[in-house]
Amino acid sequence: MLKNKQKPNKFQRIGFLLLIFGLILYLNRNALIYRNIIDYVDTKHINAKIIDKKERGRGSHMFEFYSYYYEFNLNGKTYQNPSYNKKYKIGDSIKVIYSTQFPFMNKPVLE
Repeated sequence: MLKNKQKPNKFQRIGFLLLIFGLILYLNRNALIYRNIIDYVDTKHINAKIIDKKERGRGSHMFEFYSYYYEFNLNGKTYQNPSYNKKYKIGDSIKVIYSTQFPFMNKPVLE
């Protein structure tokens, strides 16, 4: 005999979907939030160097798509973010724009 299983109610389903949505935003906050907000805060430019750390893209297990991270030092702290550009090679120097108040919010300057 089958037992009656209680289905999640409407609020539980909505809560679960909000949790999943929040997790996706949190894990992709650099590309989805920080890179867009930086246009509205005080910023400065700095030179960064491409390092040997890879950010794998979608389908990278099939097509070997990846980009390297860049790194810069500011006030004794090191900041790293993915470049999201596969044309950069290890050792390249690139210009980065960063928030003066929150330096972890940064992105490469498009040339």
